[in-house]
Amino acid sequence: MNFKERLYSPKPIVVDGAMGTMLFQKVPFYSNAFEMLNIEKPNAITEVHKYYVDAGADLLETNTFGGCKIKLSEFNLGNRCEEINARGAEAARKAIGNKKGVYVGGSVGPSGLLIEPMGETNAEIVYESYIPQMIGLEKGGADVIVIETMNDIQEARMALLAAKDHTSLPVICSMTFEENERTVSGTDMVSGLATLAQMGADVVGANCSMGPTGLIKVFENSYEELKKIQTPISVWSNAGMPEVIDGETIYKLSPKDFAESSMKFIDLGISVIGGCCGTSPDHINALRNAIDKRTYKEQKKEKKHIFTTSRTAYIDIEKPKDLLVVGERLNPTARKKFAADLKEGSQIFLREDSKKQVSEGAHILDINVGVPNVDEVSAMHKSIVTLSGIVTTPLMIDTDNEDVLEKALINYPGIPIINSINGTTKSLETLVPIVKRFGTYTVALCLDDSGIHIEAEKRIEIGDKIIKTLENNGIDSSRIFIDPLVLTESAEPGSAMETLKVIEYYSKKGIKTSLGLSNISFGLPQRKFINNTYLKMATDCGATATIINPASMKKIDSFTEEEQLAYNFLTGKDENAVNYIAHFQSKEKETTKQTVIENDTKEIDKLAKLFDFVVEGNIDEITDLVKLSLNDYTPTEIMNNGLLKGLEKVGDLYSTGEYFLPQMIASANTMKKGFVVIQPLLKNSASKVLGKLIICTVKGDVHDIGKNIVAMMLENHGFEIYDLGKDISADEIIEKAKEIDADIICLSSLLTTTMNQMKIVSEKLKMENLDIPLLIGGAVVNDEYAKSIGATYSNDAVEAVAAAKLLLKV
Repeated sequence: MNFKERLYSPKPIVVDGAMGTMLFQKVPFYSNAFEMLNIEKPNAITEVHKYYVDAGADLLETNTFGGCKIKLSEFNLGNRCEEINARGAEAARKAIGNKKGVYVGGSVGPSGLLIEPMGETNAEIVYESYIPQMIGLEKGGADVIVIETMNDIQEARMALLAAKDHTSLPVICSMTFEENERTVSGTDMVSGLATLAQMGADVVGANCSMGPTGLIKVFENSYEELKKIQTPISVWSNAGMPEVIDGETIYKLSPKDFAESSMKFIDLGISVIGGCCGTSPDHINALRNAIDKRTYKEQKKEKKHIFTTSRTAYIDIEKPKDLLVVGERLNPTARKKFAADLKEGSQIFLREDSKKQVSEGAHILDINVGVPNVDEVSAMHKSIVTLSGIVTTPLMIDTDNEDVLEKALINYPGIPIINSINGTTKSLETLVPIVKRFGTYTVALCLDDSGIHIEAEKRIEIGDKIIKTLENNGIDSSRIFIDPLVLTESAEPGSAMETLKVIEYYSKKGIKTSLGLSNISFGLPQRKFINNTYLKMATDCGATATIINPASMKKIDSFTEEEQLAYNFLTGKDENAVNYIAHFQSKEKETTKQTVIENDTKEIDKLAKLFDFVVEGNIDEITDLVKLSLNDYTPTEIMNNGLLKGLEKVGDLYSTGEYFLPQMIASANTMKKGFVVIQPLLKNSASKVLGKLIICTVKGDVHDIGKNIVAMMLENHGFEIYDLGKDISADEIIEKAKEIDADIICLSSLLTTTMNQMKIVSEKLKMENLDIPLLIGGAVVNDEYAKSIGATYSNDAVEAVAAAKLLLKV
């Protein structure tokens, strides 16, 4: 049977173990990309695979973890990407030979780049980098693509799209989680795995992260929600947490204990299970034997769309706690300030109003950037990237332009709702393929080439046609919101009640409905009474969601006098709204509630405002405020009491889990932009840097995402940074330290095989009698190892800043 058929058989699939560690033992001191061994020493690769076949593995992961074009280009091998991956799959296939029931999984790891808003890399660049890898793996004989160890949902999405767009293979998508049950970039397990499953991954899960004990806690807290998406789940964990003994990294969990701990995942219903760092063939053999002792029941899963997601949050669309409120104000049609900002390339309104709508109760935010003479594709790209970094609420992408829509969906790190498609031939032909590709929800408007109709029957006929078309294209009705189209009641009398008939019809069929509310009251006074009254009527008929201004929304339990008048008008008892209008004409003109606008001449605490801008990541306005603040404060006061205090607050929020990596980077970039204004003035003042720091990843290690983040944070806190890059030898580090008279040397290592380079640097410092503190960190590094080589350990960028200040007593 093929892999997908095997996936749905009762017995779990067993994945192999820590191939990288085994290879390093076989081919020590190999200086090229490890993936190049697929060409230079293919027999060594096949031999390691054979160990795991003999141990009982059902799925062999190819030696292609760092095989995307971006990673291989670091070794000038980018042009051989497809070839290297094909040979990797061939080496695994050779190890299987004629044995039945063993499959080749094409291993795909992170690119090493940070995608915006966390970094400057465009998502499309990462997507393109994965394409030749996917093609090569399929050509070489892979049975399934295995995307693994992803800590950024956006990168996982790009790899998944590349696999789906350019191969016919099933796909496993696996992310890695921290002890706080989120990825480094802040994505929780349900949001991340639901996003990938709904985008088309055949299996979703977690790998690496922690040992079985740590990962089981994450799964136990998420599994009830994960079961709703009806997608097979995978996990391959480390052989416990690494420990440093005599300078070497050891995984102490024995094969027996590893197998026993891993069986807790089987109890949950995991479909694919295996080992990651530290798991030898003995570990996999023990797991194989434990699995074989059990009996299993058939568990047919049918993938479902349940959640709309953002990078860091999700909403259960099938069983929402209440009416879904979609904030409508990020639309330039009726928001002159937003339209002006879009023309100028500013995002001030977007930043302020998005957060305000969330505070007012919006569960989802609608975003529309359609303004004449504005590059809508570029504006949508920028808006999506910004919103995904500052609000946690999922988005509704409001456009019928396929180019704008595709740009939005490439850059959105979740499962949004598309607003909208309709029954016209053009809409169905251009937008349906995009909905299918990205696994989104969609709002379907009840209009077609014949136009918009008042009669409920005609709207239902169009709605049914759209649903059937979508279903024929593989888009389940669970992904559809029917929008019956709210017409203006004063212009189309009777249309309000006809619209409610459509909502009730689809509600009874279990189809979700959405309505854009504000049009109902157009041309009438005190529209909020009509809007909220009609919203209650629609909710009573089963409406699922409404697009509305959350600030004016009110839940109605019993009607006030004004709401009763609105109800009479909407139900046809008050023709032409005669009584409704007369009621308000007979009273004194209601005083309109005005927004309190801060007087331009009023003195504001500019340092406090600078603090707020850094905490909020308000990069658009920081420059002007810093310039304005120079009228009242010295550059040093602005730096220390405004910018740095804000960044320190962000560090606190990150440490407590209220902020995640995207927010921290946004704040750091805001601070950096503000600092550019005062930097020349600081250089001319008595101010000085806190210290000179060298930073790099050690020899043999080309992973530098963490190092780059640490460098940025240290620089923004006032340290002078000499970033040597990655794969730097101990001699180069020592030479540079002497040249600049460094105050601290900061080293990073992600691999157990390169971590010992830190010890070499420490020993060379002692040999040369250089009293320079070492500050070290990285995925495999811990405090115990740091102490063993006389260094200081830092777990993340925030800790690194605090540690550097402590070391230099500043």
